[in-house]
Amino acid sequence: MSQSASPLTPVRFDAEADAKLSALRRTKFLAAAALALCVLVFALAKSFEHIHAWLGFVAAFAEAATIGGLADWYAVVALFRRPLGLPIPHTAIIPENQNRIADNLGRFIEVNFLAPEPVREKLAEVDFSALVADWLTDTERAAGLSRFIVRLVPQTLAAIEQSGLRGFVTSRMLEQIE
Repeated sequence: MSQSASPLTPVRFDAEADAKLSALRRTKFLAAAALALCVLVFALAKSFEHIHAWLGFVAAFAEAATIGGLADWYAVVALFRRPLGLPIPHTAIIPENQNRIADNLGRFIEVNFLAPEPVREKLAEVDFSALVADWLTDTERAAGLSRFIVRLVPQTLAAIEQSGLRGFVTSRMLEQIE
């Protein structure tokens, strides 16, 4: 199924992407509805505050929720694009700095996770023989490995014979013996 992709039409890759897009739309709708509800509650509470004084507390709560919702919307939108398309400073932070962010993240991972010392420490913590022994305690896994080795050994021997490795190893051994 081919779709023409315009800037306003998202390109669909698979069912998982469709499900994620649907969930995003649902979340955006719920957030907008919650914000609209806060504005409505604020307006109604302010309108009837003169009749019921306790509505002042409701109005204050709804006003705070509205301001918080607008601030969150602006903060999230400002990270990824320009709100309302306006060239506001300190917006579209991620797209404008994605190369710098990627470089810093790569450097952080390299220094903190892939440097020789942390890798050596992690490898020292792992008991590989125990892992293999535990894995082989499952009879199906052990049988599967046995079948694989039975198929692999003749192929390996044939490959060694054809590659000349046998002659090479033999000549090196003879040189060493002499």
